[in-house]
Amino acid sequence: MEPGTAICRTCAHVIALPAILAAALFVAAPPAAAAISDPDLAPYRDLARSPAAARILAFARAAMESHWIATPASDDSLPDWPGAPPRELYVSLVGGSATRACIGRPPAGPLAACVRALAIQVLSADPRHPPVRRDELDRLRLVIAFAGEDEEVADPLSVDPAREGLRLAAGGRSIAFLPGEARTVAWALRTARRAGVLPAGAAVTCSHFSVIVISEPLRPRTYEGGPSHADE
Repeated sequence: MEPGTAICRTCAHVIALPAILAAALFVAAPPAAAAISDPDLAPYRDLARSPAAARILAFARAAMESHWIATPASDDSLPDWPGAPPRELYVSLVGGSATRACIGRPPAGPLAACVRALAIQVLSADPRHPPVRRDELDRLRLVIAFAGEDEEVADPLSVDPAREGLRLAAGGRSIAFLPGEARTVAWALRTARRAGVLPAGAAVTCSHFSVIVISEPLRPRTYEGGPSHADE
C-alpha cells in the first residue's frame, strides 16, 4: 500500500504513518472535547448545502462510468476547492448499510482531478473487496467525504464515533472510521486488531476529526453482497 492512501474495509480507512512506539495501550494526549468542529471545513459545510454538491456527485458518477466507456466526465461546471483543501478526501460506494468500496487520500491538485481519480480507483483499488462490476454500480449510493485535521484525545471514550471521525494509530499504521461507521471506540479497536492493522500489544493513539459528507439519495435497490457492520 502506498503511503498516504486510505483504503476502506467495511468501516476502516487504512493509512501508512511513520512508526509510533510507546509502552501503554493508549498514548496520552492533550484533552479534547467529545465533539470537534474544524473551522477549515466551514466552506465545505456551505458547499454541501449548495447546488454544487449535486454537480460534484454527478461528475464523480460520470467518471466511474468512464471506466467502462471512453467518455470522460466534463468538469466545466465544477467549482474548485471552496477553501483550503481538506486533510483527506474519501469516495465511497454504499449498498444499504454496507460499504461496498472506499478509497481516500490527501488531495493533490484541483477538486475535479482529485474526485475523478478517486471515483475511478474506488471501482477496483480497494483490496478488501472484489472490483465493482458495471451491472451493480446503479444499485450503489455514492458518498464523498471531506475530512479535517486530526486532534488527539487523552480519553478515547470521549470520542463520539456517530458524529465525528475516529482514527486509531499504532506501529506505524492507522485506521480511520468516518462518522457512523464505528459503533463504539471499543468496537473500532477490536475491528482494527482483527483486521491486523494495529499490532497486538502496540501502543495506540486516538484522535478525532470533523467530516463533511455529500451523498446521493438512497438507491432504489440495495446491494446484498457486501459486508455488514455485524460483529463477527
